[in-house]
Amino acid sequence: MLGNLTIDDVVLPDGVTYMGTLGGNSIHVATAIFFNNVAPITIARKGEDFPLEALKSFKDAGLSTEFILPIAGPTVRNWVIYEWNGDRTWLYRTLKSRSLEVSPEPIDISVQALEGVTVAHIAAMPLGNAERLVDHLRSVVPEVTIILDTHEDWINGYEERLLTLARKVNIFVPSKEEVLDLTKTSNLEDAITELGSYKLENVVMKAGAQGAYLIRENDRVHLNALPVAVKDATGAGDAFCGGLAAGVALQLPIYDCVAMGIKTASVAIQSSGSLRLIEK
Repeated sequence: MLGNLTIDDVVLPDGVTYMGTLGGNSIHVATAIFFNNVAPITIARKGEDFPLEALKSFKDAGLSTEFILPIAGPTVRNWVIYEWNGDRTWLYRTLKSRSLEVSPEPIDISVQALEGVTVAHIAAMPLGNAERLVDHLRSVVPEVTIILDTHEDWINGYEERLLTLARKVNIFVPSKEEVLDLTKTSNLEDAITELGSYKLENVVMKAGAQGAYLIRENDRVHLNALPVAVKDATGAGDAFCGGLAAGVALQLPIYDCVAMGIKTASVAIQSSGSLRLIEK
């Protein structure tokens, strides 16, 4: 999987804070894949000030850090502030432009990293980086199943670029809010109908407490969320994607892959921390 590494200061709606935590979508996705008994390869960049001990538990659990590559400059650090309704606000403590520099590029993908790979998950990152990664993967491992997660900054003003990219991948995984923005609709039913007309191979829409939707040209399936007590929703979407990717790697039917994503996210949100799925 390809994504980012950050240091996060998380503020929950009840005032509980988690300062200086290991963050980044690459960690949440990789641990979710590992939770489902699939060994992930994590390709990410770490800043020169990234604390070495932060990855110790990740590595000690058996996850590979071989392809987490050092780069010059600081690690991205964020405030992540959650509201009771699930909304979140990101406040960048480093320059927002730094996200471009720490996101993976094709040059980071070695031949060794691709050995035996059948599934590639591209986590949310700047759109240009995602475009370059998809094109590179299609050229060097054309049969790989590519899963693409979205970033909320991709939508407005970039709709055609995003749809062009989504048509190059096998599974497109936007959130409900991103689908509403992309389709320029105001309700979910109209959004799903519009999305189904875009002729994408598989769309798996993350819908939070409403579960997830599998949308294809002639197929619409809604899978309910599991009823659990939510402690910390940080990384829930990434945990879902990790479960989904694990199901694809295990060659399960697409419906079962979506269900695995829901189950994995439901386990993750009952506790806190980016390593919660691998902590004993």
